[in-house]
Amino acid sequence: MTNFRKSIDKYRKTTAVIAAVVLLFVAFLCVPVPAFDDGYSEVVLSSDGRLLSACVAKDGQWRFAPTDCYSDKYIRCLTQYEDKYFFRHPGVNPISIISATYDNVKAGEVVRGGSTISMQVVRLARKGRERTVKEKLVEMLLAIRLELRYSKRKILNMYAANAPFGGNVVGIDAAAWRYFNTSPDNLTWSEAAILALLPNSPAIIRPGKNETLLLEKRNKLLSDLVTSKPHLPKKIKRNTAFSEMDCELAELEEIPPKPFPMPMSAYHYLVKYGDNEGDKAKYSSLNYDLQLAVNDIVTKHHAQNAPKMIENAAVIVVDHVENKIVAYVGNALCAKDAAMVDMIDVPRSTGSILKPFLYAAMLDEGLLLPEMLLPDIPMNFGGYTPKNYSGKFLGAVKADEALANSLNMPFVYLLRQYGVPKFYNKLKRCNMSLPYSYKHYGLSLILGGAEISLHDIVNAYCLMAQTLYGLPDVAAFSPAAVANTFNALLKVNRPLDQVGWQNFSSSKKIAWKTGTSFGFKDAWTVGITQRYVVGVWVGNSNNEGRQGLTGAGVAAPIMFEVAAKLNDNYEYVTATEDAVEVEVCCESGFPKSQYCKNTKFITTADCEIMTGVCPYHKKIFLDSTSQYRVYPDCYDMNFSNSNCYFVLPPTMEWFYKLNNPDYKVLPPTLADCKDDDKEEIMSFVYPDIYANLLIPTGIQGTRQAVIFELAHRYPYRTVYWSLNDVYLGATTNIHQMAIDVPAGDYHLRCVDDRGNDIVRVFTVR
Repeated sequence: MTNFRKSIDKYRKTTAVIAAVVLLFVAFLCVPVPAFDDGYSEVVLSSDGRLLSACVAKDGQWRFAPTDCYSDKYIRCLTQYEDKYFFRHPGVNPISIISATYDNVKAGEVVRGGSTISMQVVRLARKGRERTVKEKLVEMLLAIRLELRYSKRKILNMYAANAPFGGNVVGIDAAAWRYFNTSPDNLTWSEAAILALLPNSPAIIRPGKNETLLLEKRNKLLSDLVTSKPHLPKKIKRNTAFSEMDCELAELEEIPPKPFPMPMSAYHYLVKYGDNEGDKAKYSSLNYDLQLAVNDIVTKHHAQNAPKMIENAAVIVVDHVENKIVAYVGNALCAKDAAMVDMIDVPRSTGSILKPFLYAAMLDEGLLLPEMLLPDIPMNFGGYTPKNYSGKFLGAVKADEALANSLNMPFVYLLRQYGVPKFYNKLKRCNMSLPYSYKHYGLSLILGGAEISLHDIVNAYCLMAQTLYGLPDVAAFSPAAVANTFNALLKVNRPLDQVGWQNFSSSKKIAWKTGTSFGFKDAWTVGITQRYVVGVWVGNSNNEGRQGLTGAGVAAPIMFEVAAKLNDNYEYVTATEDAVEVEVCCESGFPKSQYCKNTKFITTADCEIMTGVCPYHKKIFLDSTSQYRVYPDCYDMNFSNSNCYFVLPPTMEWFYKLNNPDYKVLPPTLADCKDDDKEEIMSFVYPDIYANLLIPTGIQGTRQAVIFELAHRYPYRTVYWSLNDVYLGATTNIHQMAIDVPAGDYHLRCVDDRGNDIVRVFTVR
């Protein structure tokens, strides 16, 4: 019985001890694992992981988010120098502790430490603690706790990311870039050895400080790598074989004389998309080589433009197939305000950059055909009197040529037909930010009346490009309309006064569009290739205009240089699955009428054509000699001839003849016949109907005369002028009359020598 009781007591004591040990172990597991709560630097990496830009963390340190993207060379050097048995101990190495204690007691001072890498991670996390025996014991316990929680590789990552490397550099990622201008996974043996050394005494040695001592320590570590046996996992050991030859070559490497500046190749992208609250490196979609190339191009052109007091430029390149930004330069890095202003997001006056969207929209609704003739004449729209950039008028111009040459008058005419509200909503569907209602912009919307950012402009062009591939879920345009629009933009011809555009033609086909805002404040160019959209804006962030600041003059050269780096064409799209063929008049571009002799087939959007047939070809009856026009009420039609003529309205014809000397005018009317339609004979060039005129005042304060002008199909005829029934005079060949009148309401009447008359009502203020 006594032995049985003793056995019971022994069992209870053993159970109590085991329970106590288990409870202690559980309690130990409940101890919080050391963690780091320091903020990280904002970092932008390229799509292939190369550093493009970074900024210091909130505490002023270069500290990148932890990664395990460092070379095995660094692990070999680090473990050799700090903790040879790192992969074999449980967080504490008793032999190292005993050896360090013995050496320190023997020397009477601290000559070596016994801390493992795990213990150093704990110390780094518990920063600011005094170096006492008690603190060392705590570090040992927490190091064991750390090993129970994390893998060896994770602990290495924590050390590498938070160890001090001198100055305000923390972590191997920042140190590799700061000291060697390279990524930590691309270190040489010399660089890996130096980075393994620095955390041991970061305040004493680093590149640029005590280089002789640093060189000695580096060479000693490299020599030890040759003679020592590494205690590493097989894979790392296999990747880090180090011979005497390797050592000699590594010792020949020079130490950089000073830290490198951190890359700033994507600064504005970093500011816009960076996030230093995360715990991972931020990969971007930016292409490393392209981003650097675009920066160089913008810098080069800034040097050319700055003497002209043109300070700012921005470029964005988007891969519209994968819908990702591949280059982003928000400002010239050497601009005065480069650090403050990202011009890609700043709304600016659009100039003519929106014209392709109106062109495509009207193609989609059958209101326009690609080569349809449009009027290019002076017009007055309720007091709004736009002009072409050149100040000249062509009379009539094909729609695709009007787009390629960025003529203003035809597109204001088109917008009036299409309707400002509809076009406004179309731009909204293209994700363009328009802060005001359509009433605020009016017809000026097509010529730069709205302010939109380069980002929105490029995004809208991307949506058009994606339409050709069926990418958008809800497309704003049909593929056929986009194909016709881009094909028109392949015609790079520009007005002759836009000097220099010929210099940036290249072997690469690019659909492109320029824009220049009123007052020469904004210069735009957008280029489209098979895969990319390149957007360029040039100007001044303070909104100051500069003569010569045009899309063709300063923005297009940048766009073409950037596009040359893409090695990508825009393939000419002749038809899409949704396109239809339409037979049109060769001269007018309208659907053929019965009088059109020359016709051809074109492709356009599959929709009901709303333009009507060709209005400019007419059947004309002539006398027996075919020299004069005749009519049934004044000539025996049994003796008449007939022919089909291409006839423009008088004002269009007047300007058209100036630019097209081969234009064939109608024969004159036979003397005994009256013209059948006086509106087809005469038309006022100026003033417009119901115009409100403001008479200019000269230098001496006297009112100036206003030049009124009339277009007559037969200029040789005499025209008699009267104002409010008061005779003014007669004109022949050149029908112009200078009139000086006070404020009031007037009606101006012109009568030619055949009795044709025309009246214009206007007001003088």
